[in-house]
Amino acid sequence: MSSHPTYPPPRTAPPTELVSGGRYNFGTYDGPVPSINPLDAAGGGLLGAPRRAVRDLGLKEWEAFQLGDDDWFVLGAVYNAKSIGLLQVLVVDKHAATIRRFETKLPTQLLSVARGLSGTTSRGDFSGLRIEIGNDLSNDAITVDATRGAEGDSPSLSLHATGDARKKSAAHLVIIHPFGDSDALYSHKAMMPMTGSLVLGDDRVGFDDDSSFLILDDHHGDYPRPMKYDWVTAARRGATGRIEGFNLTDNQVRDPETHNENAIWIGDRVHRLPPVDFERPDGPWGRWNIRDAAGAVDVTFTPTVQSTMHVGPAKLLAEYYAPYGWFEGVIHGERATLAVDGFFGVGEQKRITI
Repeated sequence: MSSHPTYPPPRTAPPTELVSGGRYNFGTYDGPVPSINPLDAAGGGLLGAPRRAVRDLGLKEWEAFQLGDDDWFVLGAVYNAKSIGLLQVLVVDKHAATIRRFETKLPTQLLSVARGLSGTTSRGDFSGLRIEIGNDLSNDAITVDATRGAEGDSPSLSLHATGDARKKSAAHLVIIHPFGDSDALYSHKAMMPMTGSLVLGDDRVGFDDDSSFLILDDHHGDYPRPMKYDWVTAARRGATGRIEGFNLTDNQVRDPETHNENAIWIGDRVHRLPPVDFERPDGPWGRWNIRDAAGAVDVTFTPTVQSTMHVGPAKLLAEYYAPYGWFEGVIHGERATLAVDGFFGVGEQKRITI
């Protein structure tokens, strides 16, 4: 490392609610926030109801997952952009470098993104695609179920997974970070072992219990316009069966030296990291370089599978690149180091104005 990096403060115990007295409880936490109540930031009084309605329209909300094993990587989401909804399951064969897409846009009234992760469900069912993410962290479990019938040349999909969220197996990074004094990004990320099955058509293709993993990504944000960020994540099961993974993001949050969601996961531990920068000298399909100022993070991402979703003329309303590929490099936490050579995961370069 070129100099001694400055790491963010340790995670602390979570508050009982996202918003108290009309104000966000800004911080970085080590467990679930029981009450996710972002609309309470609108305040009360005579104007409380219309302010809540306006705030709700600007709130980007999704619950997503990444899961897989040594051969497969699957990304899925129930996504509410308020202007439109999206159900999505993308199945990537790591070694063949192929992708199968199961997705549909739908009116937002026909999907539901949970607020809170105990006894809740994020779900949608439209145009033959059904996704349900069951949140039961109070009983140490996350479940994923997704199905779709065969369509044309695309096979049927049957995905079922259960994440092991016990304290000895999983660790949580929960952020309530400021875009401004009254606007925040709430995100709950957790990595854990997983058991499950993936069936495409008549073929049961995954998963191997000894190498399976699940990443939970619960997300509610009062993003500025345009909304933009860079992100990569990956996970695997190490030689001992424990979870190893990382999350690196460069977003619009204020004071990233203190407020960022950069971290490595090793077993039941999360190790926070400094802010990072993304460089793509050859564009989104070339190599990505992700580094911090002091050399604690030095990661290269090489895409092998392309995925995009652009909206509007000249990508005016949304420009979104989301490749999958292989990582190499090393990440030094304050008390742990993770070599990421041979990790497979996903990256996003996102700018959205709708």
